[in-house]
Amino acid sequence: MNSWLVNLLLASGRRGRCALPATLMLVAAVLMPIGASAQSTYTGCWTITGATTDTNSYLHTDAGAVVGSWIGATDTAGQGAFPMTVNVNVPAFVPDGTLLGSGISPMYNLGANGVGGYSPEQILFRCSPNADGTIYEYYATNGDSAYAGATDVSAQSGIPGTYLSYYTGIVTRVTNMTTGEYLTRYWNARPLTGLDHDSQGWILVKAKNFSQFQLELFQCTACAAGGTSGTGSWAQSQPQGYVIFVGGATGSTNVIQGNISVGADSANHYDGWYADWPGAINAYLTVNVRRDATCAVTNATPVVLFPTITAVELNQGGSRQAPVTIQIQCQSTAPTGMSAFASGTAANQTALGILASPANAQSATNAGLTTSGTAVTYLLSDNYGTPGIATGVGVALTRPNGTALNFLTNQFVTTGGAAYGWDAVLNDATADGPTSGGYTSYTRTIYATFKAFAPGTTPVTPGSYDATATVIVRVQ
Repeated sequence: MNSWLVNLLLASGRRGRCALPATLMLVAAVLMPIGASAQSTYTGCWTITGATTDTNSYLHTDAGAVVGSWIGATDTAGQGAFPMTVNVNVPAFVPDGTLLGSGISPMYNLGANGVGGYSPEQILFRCSPNADGTIYEYYATNGDSAYAGATDVSAQSGIPGTYLSYYTGIVTRVTNMTTGEYLTRYWNARPLTGLDHDSQGWILVKAKNFSQFQLELFQCTACAAGGTSGTGSWAQSQPQGYVIFVGGATGSTNVIQGNISVGADSANHYDGWYADWPGAINAYLTVNVRRDATCAVTNATPVVLFPTITAVELNQGGSRQAPVTIQIQCQSTAPTGMSAFASGTAANQTALGILASPANAQSATNAGLTTSGTAVTYLLSDNYGTPGIATGVGVALTRPNGTALNFLTNQFVTTGGAAYGWDAVLNDATADGPTSGGYTSYTRTIYATFKAFAPGTTPVTPGSYDATATVIVRVQ
């Protein structure tokens, strides 16, 4: 190639200076297609696990692109993404079909390195421009695992999309939060659109482009037995579901998965596993399983109405307070196969918390009203920050002795104590009568105080206040 260009220059040189510009233009015209033809020979998509500066390589990455090594959906991929504690009880106290735990996580947490293993902007795959329209996210349960996606028990549980799990009494369900579809053992797909492009016009598939996935666990003692009736940290290292990438033109040597198509059974259609599969939905060593006697809320003050107070008084430290009465029934006699009831915030004990809705919790977080854990210290109004809503003010909780209580933001994350919004369930409780039929009823009172959360620093502005919270009792 080089010698050919030299000969071209020498030959053109004989024509004199006036022909030189034409010669230079000719050389440029020859050079440009050479580079382009090297790129155009590549059609499809390739896994990106590091930086490559060669501009003619199908693995090329622009300077500053977020890339990194990753090894795909190993059996332990996604560890830590769905933290929760679930407690299996007898149907007479906790009806079958009850949601025991739930969590939602993006792709950033679903790789082999677990939580935070990917950056949202990390490039996982690079596709040639002509691969547009052939790029998909596929998802299915773990169809070749008896206790992680092979056995659909929807008919037995009465809950669509549920599958037998490793733990007797618990069934699982995985949902693609973008499409709203429950994962089944048969592959389904979502087109990936609106993707970023690099400086050469190639398509970039990043971690942020994949859906969020929800893992739910329900009680079903009527369903078939799982692999164990034990307790503790989820011991089976088999994901409940997979999210994978399929892309590129047919016949190209890239990450197109040959035997995976919509409707194919994941039990025997799993080309590309695990190295080219970016993520897994997994309970392994993250979900805690309990089988403990516990309590349930039977009643609570439905409405707390605070007397009117002026913004001036609030700014000067004034407040209004009202009691919240909560009635609780506890299993004083443990059913067969279950551990005895204990009040507290440690593992296997029962605690109480007041759960703020996600929007209210986010408003409090934005205002800096947080703890060292996941709880918030105040319940702010619905639609906080919009016209007509009082700002700088919220509701705080205390026990009768004045000890502050915090608001839960995630009822499924346990054993964190007050910083996470938990308090021993029988703190300040009074028995309503003798134990009967293995149950004891209690009443406890919590005080709600409407006040400025930072008087003198964050001025209170006049407006209305309206918020709802939920009393939660849960085994830790």
